[in-house]
Amino acid sequence: MRREEFINSMGAGVLLVCSGSCMLASCSSGDESPTVDPPGNGGGPTMVSIAISSIANIGDQTKKSSILFFRIGSGNTPSDFVATEAVCPHQGGSLVWEQNNGIIECQLHFAQYTPNGAIVQGPQNTTGNTRELKVYPITISGDTLTATLS
Repeated sequence: MRREEFINSMGAGVLLVCSGSCMLASCSSGDESPTVDPPGNGGGPTMVSIAISSIANIGDQTKKSSILFFRIGSGNTPSDFVATEAVCPHQGGSLVWEQNNGIIECQLHFAQYTPNGAIVQGPQNTTGNTRELKVYPITISGDTLTATLS
């Protein structure tokens, strides 16, 4: 059966209902791709690097390649920084470091996590459907902060 024959046999009302529900199902927050796991390179370890100077002050944060980097201490040692996944494992919302509260928070459904990735509260203030965040080991070389993903 050709597409035109199919559309005519189904009727316009059914077609509109189907296309509307398909469009709604594909909506997202628009901030981040809902891909939760960062891409690997298929070879050795995957690493993501930033300049330490880009997060110079306690509480500063930046995102690069699906990784959220933030500063929790005043020194320049690995323990002064944290690198986690940048998207919420619940539904891919953007994560931000909330320095004043000492938590990582999802901007979509407000799930909260500790800097070591543990769940503080689930989506929309529930015990919710999420998992702990991946936290990546950090190394420093000069002004370069590197997170090792795999």
